[in-house]
Amino acid sequence: MLRLLIGTGVLLMAVGFGAAGWQYWQGLPKAEAAQADAKAQEAGGTAAAAPPPRQTWLISPSGGLVPQDDVRAYLAQERFAERRTVTVIRQARLSDLLAEGETLPQPEYLQVLADIRAPKVAEGLCAVLVQSLATDCAVNAARVVEGSVDQVAGTAQFRLELVYRLPDTEDLPDLAAHVLREDTVSLTLEAGAEGTASAEAALAAAVSAGTDACAAQADAKVCRVVQVVLDWAPDQPVQARARIAWLAPLPKGMFPAPPLGPATGG
Repeated sequence: MLRLLIGTGVLLMAVGFGAAGWQYWQGLPKAEAAQADAKAQEAGGTAAAAPPPRQTWLISPSGGLVPQDDVRAYLAQERFAERRTVTVIRQARLSDLLAEGETLPQPEYLQVLADIRAPKVAEGLCAVLVQSLATDCAVNAARVVEGSVDQVAGTAQFRLELVYRLPDTEDLPDLAAHVLREDTVSLTLEAGAEGTASAEAALAAAVSAGTDACAAQADAKVCRVVQVVLDWAPDQPVQARARIAWLAPLPKGMFPAPPLGPATGG
């Protein structure tokens, strides 16, 4: 009987809190990405000319083919890509997840509440990307970190994943005559330093570190920030890293040649 009562309670909690949290799950990029091409065609009208085919392979510095997931992250700016992501681990107060007039549930239901309302914790992060880096952004996933609910402090940790589009205005050089190089820049900010006051401020600092790293690449053509990972909590040092990718001339002794076949997605 006790198990039945607990199970029923969890179900009621999911229904109650889910009504307010469901709206955050609408329009996720997985569904949007599948419709992107159709929307673009509708916007252009039936008379719009088809765009020229884009090269779908890139060369690695070792002379092999770049995995297709990384190719899409770098080249496919008109849509979201699986490997072009921002991952944020952040702490948030459970009370901030409540709608007006709501109160926190019993302790055994806090994990349920945190998981259902996790997308709310991502609010404001996309705005940072659009202001500093991206042309569009969406929350792809948002979950509470298992076992992170602190009943005494009233907080929990959340893992958030954003996907984003980048401006596609730069003319690419001959892709067959260049290799795709990558680098990762790490950022550590001590507690209380500029950029640590909020997860949004820390994300802006991480993006800035990535764009600065791009600007520092002397041989870079069309350098792009293709991934950001951020770990933020109040009054704690901020840990972040940004992965950048750019086109560079073929190394000495390497000559352009068409690929023998498509690269794997791994």
